[in-house]
Amino acid sequence: MAAASWGLLGYIEGGCEQGPRGGCVAADGYEWRGWVFFLSAMPTFFVVGTGLTADRWPPALGVAAGGAACGLYTLAQGRTMPHLVTAVVLCALAVMAPAFVWRRRRAARPE
Repeated sequence: MAAASWGLLGYIEGGCEQGPRGGCVAADGYEWRGWVFFLSAMPTFFVVGTGLTADRWPPALGVAAGGAACGLYTLAQGRTMPHLVTAVVLCALAVMAPAFVWRRRRAARPE
């Protein structure tokens, strides 16, 4: 989650330039962050998906810790609107993952 956040901040800070085939590429000086974001996006998707759908605490607490830490890191890098939106999404993930596990475990309890 940290690598994907760091790479995404490269796009936020450096901007997105039009590539040779019309797509978005990282601006000059931010190519390394673009590659890190590209390579870490899928593993991050699986980790967050597992943390949001699990009925055990460890995956959810991992997403919560990662979301909170990356949200704070994002705010430390800047206060522009893209920074704030990214931080809000990360902090929402940090709150939602444990809440979902708590709700699933509570619903699974026999009455």
